[in-house]
Amino acid sequence: MADNNNVIKFHKQIHINIAAIIFFIIFIYILFHVFTYLTTENITIYEVSQGTLTSEDNYSALAIRQEQIVTADQDGNIYYFAPNKSRVGARSMIYAIDKEGKIVDSLKNTDTVVDSSKLNLSSLESDIQTYINNYNGDEFYKTYSFKNDLTNSLQEIYDESVLEANSEAISAALSGNTFFTYYPPTSGLIVYNIDGYEGVTVDSFTSDMLDSSNLSSENLRNKETILSGESVFKLVTSDNWNLVMKIDEKMAETLADGSAIEIMFNEDNATTWCSYEIMEKAGEKYLVLSLDDSMERYADSRFISINLMLDEENGLKIPNSSIVEKTFFTIPKKYFTKGEDSNDYGLILQTKSGVEFVSTTIYYETDDFYYVDSEAVSEGDKIQMVNSSETYTVGSDTAQLEGVYNVNKGYAIFKQISVIYQNNDYTIVETGTDYGLALYDRIVLQGDKVNENDIIQ
Repeated sequence: MADNNNVIKFHKQIHINIAAIIFFIIFIYILFHVFTYLTTENITIYEVSQGTLTSEDNYSALAIRQEQIVTADQDGNIYYFAPNKSRVGARSMIYAIDKEGKIVDSLKNTDTVVDSSKLNLSSLESDIQTYINNYNGDEFYKTYSFKNDLTNSLQEIYDESVLEANSEAISAALSGNTFFTYYPPTSGLIVYNIDGYEGVTVDSFTSDMLDSSNLSSENLRNKETILSGESVFKLVTSDNWNLVMKIDEKMAETLADGSAIEIMFNEDNATTWCSYEIMEKAGEKYLVLSLDDSMERYADSRFISINLMLDEENGLKIPNSSIVEKTFFTIPKKYFTKGEDSNDYGLILQTKSGVEFVSTTIYYETDDFYYVDSEAVSEGDKIQMVNSSETYTVGSDTAQLEGVYNVNKGYAIFKQISVIYQNNDYTIVETGTDYGLALYDRIVLQGDKVNENDIIQ
């Protein structure tokens, strides 16, 4: 029998899986960064560029045109042929009056197929191709005129087909004096809205007319029947027209030495140049614009929203979303001094053990003050003038600055800006300022999402 006392027992060895540990560490690292990415505000960086903005002033302008209202000469059911804002000549049939109503009912309910031979497809194709070849993005407003021309051409062909389909009944009604067709007294642009301002001129307008809340308009095409003497349509007889708006003294002074200005129509962002004059009535100043184009696009609008495109402002262009306000301590310049071993400006701070020099970052200056933040000093700290017992309490004076966060060095640093001009989206700021931005600086797009010294990756 073997002697068990001679058996040597070994402890079970623990085998460490280095690969598994490394994999676990990498997994935790990736998980941490994924979590950080998902929970951290996504910050976008914007590169500062040179740019321009055009000063804009918005107005709702009263449109004054040469307009003539045409009235009916008898009662009956009415049927319109000419589309709204279509150009017509002396031979253009505008409307018809049916004393019995039978022909109008037939015209409205006629299902007709337009004869394709009357479409003159080659001519339409040529017109479309000409428009495409001459298209200019800066003159997009011409698209509306082109669209109206095509629509009116097709409407005329359709009306001809409807009339042809009812030709026998119409001939009988014309002979029986129960159906009458009408043409314009002169060429012009057909408009079916009337508002009582048709007789207003540049000389006769009054201040209350420029209040759009006083306007009441009527769409004549909603009528199915008409009485003798009632308005049938309005004819604009000239492409020359005016826009009138009240302006303040400052704007009057700005425009006093000029004679022409560029304007933008807010409806479609089309721009045009026009001459102008400044009129005074009852102590109020009015700007009167004189135009010879664009009339037909807005012929059925009495009030038109426009921008006066004034001087272009040049400088560094930044998004408005980058701009923040920050509060600073304003400390008299006489308390600042340079450190013994550096050229950095700082302050002599009183402490429990004596005084010490603290270096500060200067964000802005005026004739008497430097602007510093709470990085080096805090509200209530006592600072001492060099070679003097005179002291100053930090926080006694504060001021706010507009600025952005510069991230050229990988962390957020506030930079003061001096605004030249601002619109709804962008701001033009001065370039070359001592504490401001420079061309190609990188700034935070979402300025309110970061703080001073935040690390920006």
